[in-house]
Amino acid sequence: MSHIDITINSAEFSISNKIKEMKEKVALRNQQFNQYVNEKNNAQLSELYTDDALIYPPKQAAVQGKEKISEFFEAVFNQGINKGDFSTREISIEGNFAYETGNYRLFAGEAQLVAQGHYMYVWKYIEGEWYLYQDIWND
Repeated sequence: MSHIDITINSAEFSISNKIKEMKEKVALRNQQFNQYVNEKNNAQLSELYTDDALIYPPKQAAVQGKEKISEFFEAVFNQGINKGDFSTREISIEGNFAYETGNYRLFAGEAQLVAQGHYMYVWKYIEGEWYLYQDIWND
């Protein structure tokens, strides 16, 4: 009977480690997101999204697809946004999807706060990597 208990505990430990590993991968992608925003690199930023991704910017029409998302962020950077601060509040994983909520701040010029609010990402796990599938934020 104790052998069964050990097996169950090992299985639970294995699942827990897998979730931790997946959360770490999402956190790494978030670091890349922050880096590309701070570099004003719309091309690399759009590569973090799935081909059919949707973003929902506040008070604007939804934007779909990597090319359109790249164009959207290029316009944002051209308006003077030169730094972003994104902080995760929670990540939960269900199969091939991860759900993340957090807070953000956007800056222009010399640390001038131009927007702040909350965001929600839906990440999709595709061929060993996490990509943004849905992205919505408010300000």
